This record gives sequence, structure tokens and C-alpha cells, in this order.
Amino acid sequence: MSFKLLDKSIGLISTLILVRILTPSDFGLVAMAMAVVSLLELMGAFGFDTALIQRRDTERSHFDTAWTFNVIFGASIAVILLLAAVPASEFYREPRLVTMLPALAIGSLATGFENIGTVAFRKELDFALEFRYLLSKRIASFAVSVTLALTLRSFWSLIFGIVISKILSVIISYRIHPYRPKFSLSAKDDLFNFSKWLFISNLIQFLHSRSTDFILGRTVGSYALGVYNLAAEVAAMPSTELIAPLNRAVYPAYAQLANNQEKLMERFLEVFGLINLIAFPVALGLFSLSDLLVNILLGTQWKDAIPIMRILGLSGLVGALQGNMYSLMSAMGKPKANTLLSSALLILSLPLVIYASVNYGALGAAYAHLLSSFIAFIGIIFVFKNVTDIKYYKLWAAMWRPLFSSSLMSASIIPLRSFFENGYSSTPKVLELILAILFGAFAYCAFIVSFWLLSNKPQGTEKNLLLLIFNKLSCKN
Repeated sequence: MSFKLLDKSIGLISTLILVRILTPSDFGLVAMAMAVVSLLELMGAFGFDTALIQRRDTERSHFDTAWTFNVIFGASIAVILLLAAVPASEFYREPRLVTMLPALAIGSLATGFENIGTVAFRKELDFALEFRYLLSKRIASFAVSVTLALTLRSFWSLIFGIVISKILSVIISYRIHPYRPKFSLSAKDDLFNFSKWLFISNLIQFLHSRSTDFILGRTVGSYALGVYNLAAEVAAMPSTELIAPLNRAVYPAYAQLANNQEKLMERFLEVFGLINLIAFPVALGLFSLSDLLVNILLGTQWKDAIPIMRILGLSGLVGALQGNMYSLMSAMGKPKANTLLSSALLILSLPLVIYASVNYGALGAAYAHLLSSFIAFIGIIFVFKNVTDIKYYKLWAAMWRPLFSSSLMSASIIPLRSFFENGYSSTPKVLELILAILFGAFAYCAFIVSFWLLSNKPQGTEKNLLLLIFNKLSCKN
């Protein structure tokens, strides 16, 4: 969590600098290129790191085999990117892709050589080293991207930034971990037996999340795609991006408890309760204040991102709630269940996203993703219940207080906003934003504690947090 907060803080600063220098069309153009890169990178999306963490009897041969496959996939992707440059430019009707994709091929080639030994940080629950490793990569990427943007002031700053950052990530991975991989394929059968389902899941996830890049890039051009992607990135920061490190951290812990069903579900409910406490208020707070955030932080040239950001923020909230369920089922050795569920949802959602994108542009794509997210949430709860035998009321018990408290918090911000607009319209927007955030945070805490007290102080995340705060204060005294 500490890393992700720092990571997103650095990322936010980077974004605020870049959006003031570059245009929505620049971001859209890079999104077109990265959609092609991401599609080809699915060749290597077997989730070998997940397989290495999940297996209890992992040997050196497993790590070497995973690294060897990463090198093979990285080189293959680089070659295909060179061959795909012209067809991709014709598909998007964007001739600049002819030179952009070969440049990005260098980054794909470099990524394949990243030290597989860093997976041990998570497998062994050594999150201090994981923190140093990820933060080092983030700082290097930030320095490169901002320096290039200030120097080149074009979309090439983003392209070169991506490539150089990937090369630096490889160097850092070998500096921070002593493992030195060797070429080997001796454990290929063990890895593919588990990873084949992760590959299919990653393919489905790509089609679900990145299909709009191809559709909008083709139908409405780089400007609308740039607006949509930036709105999606900002909307994801407070909910899914804050929750992602929790899922990353608890996955190896889940894997260690896979044979103890009772303990495993206890840990899951603790984590799920914490996710609800964080995701609901932040996502609904973003929904209420997105216009202020865009105008203050991004500038008026990004005003078209406001409605898209609101919709995708809610979609990200739903995704944040279900992500930990996927992690737990994968840790239980049930990647097939995840894959089959994702396949069924893709069959329902992809036609909806395509239709909405083609006929209603970026805003239509956002609504389609929101509807798809709700359908996915219903599906994952049903499957999760059957796999784990958890009771529905236990999931609801972890959700309802954050849900209602956040809704009331969001509603309470409305009169505050009206107060400033009608009576004190000359108030600086920055001050209005700060006061609204502080007021919303206070209101949320008041509502969540009130609902907890009215519920007779049940066991759960709220009680654990209050005990933690009480113990910290007692230690200080």
C-alpha cells in the first residue's frame, strides 16, 4: 500500500506535467500504438510469476524455464511488431505508427530479459525488498518521462520514455536480486499445466478492457481516444489502483493457506472488508468532485473527460470489489473457474462495448464498460460462492456499511458545492476542492462509525481498525 500510494503520487505528478505539455491527440496516438503492443504481448501472458508463487515445490528449474520463455516471447513480440507496423498504420489510418511500433519493439525485447528472481519477493512475503524494487523502477520511469517531455514536447517523449523505462527496469532487477537465470526448458510441462488457464484469462481480460482502444482509435480518432484513456487512468487511480497492491500482497498469503479453508476465508473477509472501506468512499468522492479535479489538475482542454471519468470511476469500483475474489480462487488452484467465468462474461460484454463505441463514441464505451462491470460482479459472486461455499450474507455484511456511508457522504457534498457556487463563487477552486475532500472524509468516517455502532459493534474491519488506532494512541501515551 505504501508503494502504491507513492507510485500513484509520482504517477499523478507525471500526468499533471505531461497533460500540460502534450495534447489529447498525443495521448491517443500513443494509446493506439500501445494497444497493438499489448495485443502482441498476450503471447507471453502465461502468468508464470503467478504459477511460481502458487507452487509449493518450486525449484530453480522452474524459475529458469519461466525466464527462458519470457526471453523467447519478448524476442518474438519484437519481430512481429516490426512486421505489424504497416498493417497497424493502415488499420488506424495513422502513418506515424510505421515508425512508432519499431521503436516500441526495443522495449518488448528488453522486457523479456527482466530478472525472474524478483518473483521471490512476493513468494517469500519479503515486501520490503518488493517495495524497493517497484519504487526504484517507478522513480526511474518518472525521471525519464518528464525529462523527455520537457525536451521533445511531442508524442515521441512518451514512446522513448516507455522504451528507456523498460530497459532501466531490466537493469534494476539484476541490481536488486542476486539470482542469475540460465536458459532452460526443463520445467515447461509443470508451468504450462497451471499457466495455460491464466493465458486464456489474460486474453479475455485484454479483449474486455482494451477493445475500446482499437474501436475508438479506428472510428473517432486519436483525440477522443486520448480523452477516454486519460479519463480511465485517472478514474482507476483511487479505486482499483489502491486495491491492486492489496491483491498483490495477499495472493501469496492465500496460496499458503489454500489447504486450510476456514483460515483462508477468515483472511479473505478481513481483506474484502478493507477493500470495501477504501474503494467505496474514494470512487464516489471522485464521482462528486471530478469536474473540480479535471479543471484544476488537468486544464480546460481535458473538460470532455469529466463525464467519462465519472462513469469509469464507478466501473473501477465494481472491478475493485471483485478482484480479490479472482485472486483467492487462483490461489486455491482454481484458475479454470476464473477463465470460464471471464469467457462467459466476455461473450455478453464485448458486443455491447463494440456497439456502444461505434454508435456513441467514447461516452458510449464508458457506459458499456459500466454495465459490463455490474454483470461481471453478479457472475463472480455466484461462482465464488460455489467454489468457496461462502455465505452471501457474509459478503453483504462487509459491503453495506461502506456502501451506504459513501452514498450519504456523496450526497452531503452536493449542498457544500452549491454553497460555494451560489454564495461564494469567487472562492479559489483549489480551496473549494480541499474543503470538499476534508468535509467528505469527515462525513464518511462519521457515517461509517454510526452504522457500526447501530449494528451493535460487529466483528469486522471497522472494529479491527478502531482497535489498531486505539492501540497506537495507547502506545504513544
